[in-house]
Amino acid sequence: MRAGLDDLYAELERAPEDWSVRIRLLEAASLAGDLTEAKRLVRSSPDDGRYLPAELQDRIHHLIVQAMQIGNPYPDLPKAEQ
Repeated sequence: MRAGLDDLYAELERAPEDWSVRIRLLEAASLAGDLTEAKRLVRSSPDDGRYLPAELQDRIHHLIVQAMQIGNPYPDLPKAEQ
């Protein structure tokens, strides 16, 4: 799996505006519960300030929320109680 991710990161470096690659990396980060990486992938996009289609915005939102839930399996509890 890591080799596949390395290839995707290399592809993202070659074409940082390619949201298909960025979304696949977001999916991997989300499934790993890596909220920090998921946010970094969105924030490092060169499309800053450019309108993204609604379906892309919805997919990004879903992946970020998923990463938050996987990274925090008890979202209803305050952090001190976990």
